[in-house]
Amino acid sequence: MTVTRTVVSMALVSRTTCLKTVAVVAAFASLTINFGLIDLIDGFTGYVDQARNQVLDVGWGAMFGVVVPFGLLTQLRRPEWRIAGIQQIALVALALAVAGLAGEAWWYLTLALGIAAICVTVLALHPARRTFFDAGLRLEPMTLTLVVVAAGPCLVYAWRMISAQRDDLPPADAVSNGLHHWTIMAALALVVLLLAMLAAARTSGWRIPAVSASIATGAWAISCLLAPAAAPGSEGHAWAYAALLWAIAALLVGAWPRTDDESLSEEVRLQAT
Repeated sequence: MTVTRTVVSMALVSRTTCLKTVAVVAAFASLTINFGLIDLIDGFTGYVDQARNQVLDVGWGAMFGVVVPFGLLTQLRRPEWRIAGIQQIALVALALAVAGLAGEAWWYLTLALGIAAICVTVLALHPARRTFFDAGLRLEPMTLTLVVVAAGPCLVYAWRMISAQRDDLPPADAVSNGLHHWTIMAALALVVLLLAMLAAARTSGWRIPAVSASIATGAWAISCLLAPAAAPGSEGHAWAYAALLWAIAALLVGAWPRTDDESLSEEVRLQAT
């Protein structure tokens, strides 16, 4: 019996080590060869392309410099309590696929498939993979309110960006790895809404999507405020201020302590073991 327990324990440690290795490699790739970090920086500075596509660049940067790597890197510590980080990656793949199909940007389907493959790989190694489809016992009311507030603007913005992609509107050089940024802006709007919904569902580690949605929205808002009001991808400074307020509210909701978080995490930990 003791030998069996030792073997099982070693297998779990090995699996978790592989999980963390894959998460680090995938997050690093998202930040570097997929231009997540450089486009995020350019969204604030405009240095790379002389501020021609500042807002469009921050959309790509927010997705692949914030949302994807953050969801992955949260698995480095107590992954059994943070299945929401993997659910977040799945929602990114879904948003990319929907935006690519709607905008007839077919190469985005390949990108979505790649993100989905990372999600499946990490999930297969995850100690709490059986809780992937589990939700909390009840909805989080403050986050649910934020979902209701954001739903209309996010969907309208996504449709406007999809229309711009279908009409092949300029600028023609707002591209990363051969993919134009109109579609990523639509996907970002969709993923912010989906992440807020995930946080409201109170899955284990629900603060991860709440904070991710906040940072991504805040990045877009700040980039819009730094750029001219009519910049491609911007909805003007008034909407940018509104989005910034929403991002602050989402961050506060995600950071606000909850007395029942520890009991929820402990229940998930027991399921994982």
